[in-house]
Amino acid sequence: MRIAIVSSGLIELPPKKGGAVESYVYNLARHLRILGIDAYAIDCTKKADHENQEDFILRVKCDSHLHKVLCKEASARCDALKEVVFARRATKILDEFDVVHANTAWVGFTLSLLLRKPRLVYTCHNPLWPEDQVHFGEKIVRVVEGHAMRRAHAVIALNNTMKRSIEAKAKVGPSKIFIVPNGVDTEFYKPNLPCERVNEEYGLEGKKVVLFVGRVTWGKGVHILLKAIKHLRDRYNFRDVKALIVGPLSGFYKSDKPSSYVQLLMNYAKANNLDVVFTGSVDLDMLRYIYSCSHVLVLPSYFEAFPMVLIEAMASGIPVVGSRAGGIPDIIEDGVNGFTFPVGDHIALAEKLYTLLTDEALHKNIAGAARQIAETKYSWKVIANKLLKVYYHTLLPSRYHL
Repeated sequence: MRIAIVSSGLIELPPKKGGAVESYVYNLARHLRILGIDAYAIDCTKKADHENQEDFILRVKCDSHLHKVLCKEASARCDALKEVVFARRATKILDEFDVVHANTAWVGFTLSLLLRKPRLVYTCHNPLWPEDQVHFGEKIVRVVEGHAMRRAHAVIALNNTMKRSIEAKAKVGPSKIFIVPNGVDTEFYKPNLPCERVNEEYGLEGKKVVLFVGRVTWGKGVHILLKAIKHLRDRYNFRDVKALIVGPLSGFYKSDKPSSYVQLLMNYAKANNLDVVFTGSVDLDMLRYIYSCSHVLVLPSYFEAFPMVLIEAMASGIPVVGSRAGGIPDIIEDGVNGFTFPVGDHIALAEKLYTLLTDEALHKNIAGAARQIAETKYSWKVIANKLLKVYYHTLLPSRYHL
């Protein structure tokens, strides 16, 4: 069986700084090959003479004059255009595969229209499906992505929350939806890495480090975290905490120019004398050290599908605290590997942080459980095996019942 896992065409593989979908594509292909499967990651490149770092990455050249005319700046419209062009050009090499696994709306939509021979599998990474009220652009995405999922032979939902939403809102039959979560490389992300470099770079020595990782946008709720840090100081007189905000400051992975939202956050931190560092994008090697050297990861989002940062932090041996948005409660078991709090409630978040940062025995127990859950439930070895069963099912449903 030959399998093609198709990337977004937006961030080159392997991703160096962020890109959850691209990380999913790269790691899934790599771990399927470890299992002896003839799997390839399909990527886009703008360089005609590009040399693959790994032989399982197949690249199609997808730069075009249309990109240069219409896409002078990063935007959702330009990203959609790039995905469509990439997917159209990728179809030239996809007919030789048995299964094609798409992962983004516009790539999935394009492939659902053009593919003939291969069986199409689609993973829905879109965090907005559980939301009832969405903006106009997302309504268009729902039409596109819904079409892709209805045409696919199998749909991967990352958790029960997403499965219910896809059934109800995209009108996808439940018999072809399979729940398989994202995976994490537990050999790359691991506890007890040396902290000298991170401490020196960001001034963490002697501090309780509260970490956020992701695009620094309103939807990620970073302002809720900063308000919680302020409440920790004002209500509990807890002053040894340092917030480390890691991720693109523009909202786009290819730009780090601070957005107006980030400027507001910086002004708020300065006005209230909060100890906050905005790192911007960092490479993945630095990120794994940051995880390991932090005390807790916080994800205060308003909506999420299956946030990779939670399982990366768990694999790194630190507790996780997240809002009860989307698929976050499907990952965080209260009091086991972390805590959840009501969406937008900075006071409840501050209470959870105070408990974790002051009770060393509790922190140690939760950190250990987080690592164990990452290894047994979310390691890429486990996830690749689950997805392999879905692939076989799409080809031979009478033999492989899931």
